[in-house]
Amino acid sequence: MPTLEARGVEIAWSDRGTGTPVLLIHETASNHSVWETVAVAVSEQARAISYDRRGWGGSTAPEGYRRTTIEEQSEDAVALLESAADAAAVVVGAGVGGMVALDLLLRRPDFVRGTVLVEPPILQMLPIATEALSEDRRRLEIAAGTGDSVLDLYLSGGLPSLGTEFLRLPEEAIAPARSRPASVVAEMGIGTAWRVPLPALAAVERPSIIVTSTSTPPLVRSASSALCEKLANAVLRELDSAPTPPHVGAPRKLAELALELTR
Repeated sequence: MPTLEARGVEIAWSDRGTGTPVLLIHETASNHSVWETVAVAVSEQARAISYDRRGWGGSTAPEGYRRTTIEEQSEDAVALLESAADAAAVVVGAGVGGMVALDLLLRRPDFVRGTVLVEPPILQMLPIATEALSEDRRRLEIAAGTGDSVLDLYLSGGLPSLGTEFLRLPEEAIAPARSRPASVVAEMGIGTAWRVPLPALAAVERPSIIVTSTSTPPLVRSASSALCEKLANAVLRELDSAPTPPHVGAPRKLAELALELTR
């Protein structure tokens, strides 16, 4: 994969196909390869661009990397689009990648033609999620205090609110993350720390498709519905991809949704 320098790190990326760019952004503990089948399908009618976010796959991270933000992640995506794309892109993101895509839509709309947000875990939009998030933080404190592996707790799905993305990904998709503990820690709680600019949601002009699955966890499903109600020009679609997330279990159908926004 080629790399480009983006704000102090090297971002590994690849593309295939021609036409309207479709940028694919992966979730925590994964890398660009999780999009392989989606990218192949997209490339039949458009240009699929996938990359490893900082700290994952072939991309580097700053020395002492222990914390990141949604805004930092989206600025990496901007650097890639500035370098590799010659037009506004359809931005497709899963999990935290979906939150990065939404941040791009809100703060850097000139780079975005539309978004496909796959199970975005914006739980802070749900008052009911407060207790669940607090319980997960308590589990983290107990693990740290007893010497248990926080990494194992996180990747095993032991934090159902803070680690929504690991519950249904295949083990082979997250296995490389076990050698990237700093990257896992850096993104732990990244979603709940993001302050969603609610007034900006109502002012969005570009289209969005929010995607859930028949197996989406209840809290994430509720958060997706709440987001759809507040995000202008958004529609909610459900794909049958059980037991995995839509981009893994229904990649061609997800690609079709992305291609809708290229036309």
